[in-house]
Amino acid sequence: MFARIKKSGRNAYLQLVENRRDSDKISQRVVATIGRMDILQQNGNIETLIRSLSRFSTKDLLMLSSGENSGVQTTVKKSDAVQKNGKNKINVSFEEENHRKKTMNLSLDENAHNFKTIWESSLAGIYVSQYGIFQAVSPLAVSFTGYSLKELIGKKSYSIVFPDDLEDVKRNARDMMQGKRLSPYEFRIVTKQGDICWVMATVTSTMFKGKPAALGYLMNITMRKLVENKLQESENFYRAIFETTGTATIIVEDDMTISLLNSEFERMTGYKREEWEGKKKWTEYIPDIDLARMMETHRLRRIDPSFAPRNFEHDLIDSAGRIRRMFLTVDMIPGTKKSISSFRDITDAKKSEQELQIKSLNLEELNTTLRVLLKQREQDREELEEKVLSNVKEFVLPYVEKVLNGKVDIKSKAYLGILESNLKDIIAPFSRKLSSKYMSLTPKEIQIANFIKEGKTSKEIADIMNVSKSAVDVHRYRLRDKLGLNNQKANLKSHLSQYL
Repeated sequence: MFARIKKSGRNAYLQLVENRRDSDKISQRVVATIGRMDILQQNGNIETLIRSLSRFSTKDLLMLSSGENSGVQTTVKKSDAVQKNGKNKINVSFEEENHRKKTMNLSLDENAHNFKTIWESSLAGIYVSQYGIFQAVSPLAVSFTGYSLKELIGKKSYSIVFPDDLEDVKRNARDMMQGKRLSPYEFRIVTKQGDICWVMATVTSTMFKGKPAALGYLMNITMRKLVENKLQESENFYRAIFETTGTATIIVEDDMTISLLNSEFERMTGYKREEWEGKKKWTEYIPDIDLARMMETHRLRRIDPSFAPRNFEHDLIDSAGRIRRMFLTVDMIPGTKKSISSFRDITDAKKSEQELQIKSLNLEELNTTLRVLLKQREQDREELEEKVLSNVKEFVLPYVEKVLNGKVDIKSKAYLGILESNLKDIIAPFSRKLSSKYMSLTPKEIQIANFIKEGKTSKEIADIMNVSKSAVDVHRYRLRDKLGLNNQKANLKSHLSQYL
């Protein structure tokens, strides 16, 4: 029997192997697979373990066989007492035979001691099962289960397997016993307290009390599984956030390669995840006009995030070749050279903004035009009012007053009185407007101010109003005084034309 290291896939396993002679053929049988080399080497006791296992050999010929790069040297020991003659016969002296027996007895005692040491202090729990019943269980294996050794001996070995894993455990154990499987398998056991314990196991066939049995090795990997589950939960949590954030998001490596993108980015750009992740750089979808600026911010951000803007706008070329306007939010992932970028498509918003600006400009121009038209209309209305007022006062009322002051029969005088009254009613709003502008003026002064504005001389005004010219001149003087023009060289007519 000898120990060897067997490679399977990317892993190497430590095994106990014995040679069998069937007729004229010698075959090898795996007695036990101790465990994975990388796990055993982590504890620093691999060489001691191999030496201890090698002492189980029942022959003087012992070989430690190693795979590539295992670091285990091959050694061969032969008894000096064994010689072969030319006829292939073995000659052993009586004394040599006694010495051999003593040596074998010492070896057996030493092997028994070593077996006990391995059984009690092995890094893996060991058990022997025969016909599905525990026959022997090492202290470490007992500790995994929560049962006492007395409770385990005679108990069905599959009774502690988690029900959902039972069929897989049976299949894997059968395949390993038949040599169809070399790598350990993992499953859950239920402790006496009802807790779940994860174990990694190997099993091989052996003999126990002269009958076939199964020799199994167990390693408690519950803590490793808990860490793996926590990591998986954390990954699932952050991936769920990454996928369901509702915003197109990518993760960018230091060399600008896109290592991860979410489904929203696929929908927005039309790019496929499998075509971009780990294969293409973000520079491939940036137009030349923005490329140099964004590459510089990428470089600065990895020197110090504060050196580069966190938010900015840029153009993006989608899978159909269309230019889309993006609002980008980018930041570094702490402790890495990776950055995470979120995109918001503002193409439509930008178009609406431009359209709104054009409409606002057009509306402003329209408002300017309307204000000009309204001002012109107001001026036209004022001019019309002034003309109506002036014409009635100049060309109608003076003559009505002359007729009334002349020799007219009573009936005609009545009619003329009505005409004069109605005309005054018509021009009354215009006169009130003038009065509102110059509240300090008397009605007579307002009337004379209108005549002066119309360009009438003092004599013409006197004739129209049936007063003397000197009376009109007095009113003119009072008008200048009330309008603050006496100490100025301003023309009264020009002033009245400007402000009335």
